[in-house]
Amino acid sequence: MNRLGLIIASLFILALVLYLPGFLEEPPVQVLDEDARALTPTYQARNLTTTIYDEQGNRIQQVFSSHMEHYQFLGFVLFQAPQYTIYQETNEPPWQVVASEGTLYDNNMIQLENDVVIVSKNPEDFVQRVETDYLEIDLDKQSMVSEAHVEISGPDFLIQSNGLKADLLNKTYELNQHVQTTYQPAN
Repeated sequence: MNRLGLIIASLFILALVLYLPGFLEEPPVQVLDEDARALTPTYQARNLTTTIYDEQGNRIQQVFSSHMEHYQFLGFVLFQAPQYTIYQETNEPPWQVVASEGTLYDNNMIQLENDVVIVSKNPEDFVQRVETDYLEIDLDKQSMVSEAHVEISGPDFLIQSNGLKADLLNKTYELNQHVQTTYQPAN
């Protein structure tokens, strides 16, 4: 081999020795710290419908959402445009609850915000519709609480209040601060 061949071979070997470890090195794995992992959704879903049953196989609730994000480390699920259907006893018509935003916590508490509307699917219920901007629902006790302005309506009346406590099972409603009631019986 002549000198030119040795120089080219040594340059090639030198370049190989210098750059080979860089090519074989794996990129560093980014490990998110606990705070960053908590703020990142565990999973997301679109147009999701979830149905929950009790031990006897009866539907307890059904949830539809256009967009859902589950945060496992923080213990809640965020919903965009949620539609909750809360079933009561076996033959009782359900309550339908819709809102712009909702949060379901691990303790079966729901916080609903913006354009919250609750509608009874039973045409014989005294209260047919409840509207507010903020509502908390305890799914285990089937109770509702709100400190916001609330409008409650039925076939012949409209009640306005600042705040509400309601028991859906016993169909009892307690107004925190009554504002006005309008009653117009059917002719």
